[in-house]
Amino acid sequence: MGAELAARTLHCFAEGRDGDWEAICLDLDIAVQGRSFEEVFGSLQEAISLYFETVAELPADQRPGFLDRPVPLPVRLKFLTRVVRGLFSGGDDIQRHQFTMPVAA
Repeated sequence: MGAELAARTLHCFAEGRDGDWEAICLDLDIAVQGRSFEEVFGSLQEAISLYFETVAELPADQRPGFLDRPVPLPVRLKFLTRVVRGLFSGGDDIQRHQFTMPVAA
């Protein structure tokens, strides 16, 4: 990848229960679904990698708009609310994971 695609750490969130999971990269607005946390984690990693490969093929003047495209604020707030709610509710069977994903240059 070119110098414009510098190394960075992406912020991600996943939630679900057996057989029904979703994960999203909050910094790039990329989301995936799957049957387990491991599946959505791997799928999100692959989707992000393919995204950066595609962006690297664009002319340099077109890349910046694709490298900084966080999810809209209402979506970000929705996930923050879910995290906070998860901290205080012990009774639901939904599992939540916040994680970062380093991306090599």
